[in-house]
Amino acid sequence: MKLSLLTYLLGKDMTLEELFCVVTGSRIDGLELRAEAGHRHGVELELNEARRAEIKQRFEDRAIPFACLATGCKFDDPTPAGRQAQIDRARAYCDLAADCGAPRIRVFGNAFPPGSDRDVVVANVGKALREIAEHGETRGVDVCLEMHGDFYYWKHALDAVQIADHPRVGIVHNCDPREMKFGPISAFYEPVKDYVRHVHMHDLETDYPYKALFGMLKRDGYGGFMSLECDGSSDPVRVIGLYAALWREMVQSA
Repeated sequence: MKLSLLTYLLGKDMTLEELFCVVTGSRIDGLELRAEAGHRHGVELELNEARRAEIKQRFEDRAIPFACLATGCKFDDPTPAGRQAQIDRARAYCDLAADCGAPRIRVFGNAFPPGSDRDVVVANVGKALREIAEHGETRGVDVCLEMHGDFYYWKHALDAVQIADHPRVGIVHNCDPREMKFGPISAFYEPVKDYVRHVHMHDLETDYPYKALFGMLKRDGYGGFMSLECDGSSDPVRVIGLYAALWREMVQSA
């Protein structure tokens, strides 16, 4: 397993160079950039071809993997036109990820709108994932559905990726505290484990059973990234370093 830093929230005010320095100084293995949120790293759709090539080269020069490009794309819009706009945007993010050297993008299924049929929403999300993945395959980019919003529940996420039925579609396990009300964390991890391509972690000092999850990931030979996505701080560099050290200790002892 490898540790990455997600710029949401601790790294949102850092330039790309500052993020590289923090990652190196904290012994973090990779970097995940949140797009569409006004973060200072500036990796957004508007970048031209030359700028994208420059960013890819900067990651390579620093020997820091671009673990994931986290988008805000979501596919719960009840209208075909609304969903298609999000699909087209996610396809464009696949291009940005490929141009900048990221092997995957993160997207949301998101929510069940009031009065909607859940099965229809899940099916719509699955179809969207497949369309994006077909484009991602041409660029060598995976599309990963985060277990977020109403799709935190494992069955909704699993059904969507199985409907997509494409090797470029995976899951981001989000370590959502709501999972705990259903019993052992294995109840959420085991059904989706074959699709997990990325993990998002939050406050490592909460009651969420991180060590149990780390143990299952180690057991299953998970070699992907786990991103720190912690609350903001007035001293983000120090907090990032502390969380990175805590993660290493927890993984070693899991």
